[in-house]
Amino acid sequence: MGGAPRTSRPEEEAHSLATVIRFRGEEHRLKREDILAAAQRSTPERLTTYYVEIDGRRFPPKQLVRVATGTRQQFNSANARSLLTKLGFTVLAI
Repeated sequence: MGGAPRTSRPEEEAHSLATVIRFRGEEHRLKREDILAAAQRSTPERLTTYYVEIDGRRFPPKQLVRVATGTRQQFNSANARSLLTKLGFTVLAI
């Protein structure tokens, strides 16, 4: 039961763990890498209130989550911002 204490930082844990998000009966498990891949294959849409900067490009939070999940369900920006924050991204206001 001995052993060294765990020394990983919370942001490192957020990067490697999957986070579950639900949209009206759909369940999606996303990792930070899923969001990064979504950003790579997307062109940023027009910003309205919030954004996440990835590789020098600013994306609306909902766009990143929608592309990463492929969902067509409705969800609000607060859900997207919460998920992205849990995955270690910084969500900023314009």
